[in-house]
Amino acid sequence: MILRDCSIEGLRIQFLHHRAGRVGALLIHGNSSCKEVFVKQQEKLRRTGLGIVVPDLPGHGGSDDSKRPSQTYSFPGYARVLGSLMRRLGYSSFHVLGWSLGGHIGIEMLASDPAVRSLLITGTPPVRLNPAGVAEGFRWTGATALAGRKHFKPEDVRRYTSAMMGTRLTDHHHLARMARRTDGNARFWMVANGMAGRGADQLDAVSKSERPIAVVQGADDPFLRVDHLSRIPFGNLWQGRPVLIDAGHAPHWQSPKAFNQAMMEFLITH
Repeated sequence: MILRDCSIEGLRIQFLHHRAGRVGALLIHGNSSCKEVFVKQQEKLRRTGLGIVVPDLPGHGGSDDSKRPSQTYSFPGYARVLGSLMRRLGYSSFHVLGWSLGGHIGIEMLASDPAVRSLLITGTPPVRLNPAGVAEGFRWTGATALAGRKHFKPEDVRRYTSAMMGTRLTDHHHLARMARRTDGNARFWMVANGMAGRGADQLDAVSKSERPIAVVQGADDPFLRVDHLSRIPFGNLWQGRPVLIDAGHAPHWQSPKAFNQAMMEFLITH
């Protein structure tokens, strides 16, 4: 994987890239995280022959903070930037793998970008973008409340990253440092814009889509109402049901062997 930069909408987007081509795989990380959260998937994905693009979202990791936070830090804003990046790199179609926030961005791209070939989501409950809809898909906990907090104290970083990753990270761990680095406006505006309905109706998007969707989900996710996933009438759900893994919010990190097996089976068949 090569570390690269690209200017999109005046923002420097940093990303890992492997193999140019016509068909790619776009991996989208979660809130207050970074591209390195997918390090345990990269070796497997390189065997697919697909181009692989793993960016840091605006306001995260090595990418620039947005000077227009209320516009960029929304599901449509992120989707627009990432779609532009994939087109700039020459991909005519691409699979999307989205974790947590990344899955919500992936659903937005599924609804708005015909170049999306398939979608795999993990840690992402499709919801209607209003307070009642969000409450149907998410549990309200102290860690959930941190998702939209603009300023993180050191204890907030520890609490949020522990809930996200399913394990206590040291203060010097890269993922903890990247949580501290994240633009607080990215958290605040992502939640504010989502609650205000700025984006596609996610339930409609996944129920009406004819393109294949996989749900590979941690059974013990502390953020989600996992049973909500089984009630969604997906239009084209891989295996006809969510695939549950013995893990929390980040099965790709906690149980990479099981996650990667499902990921590869899905990509190979689509």
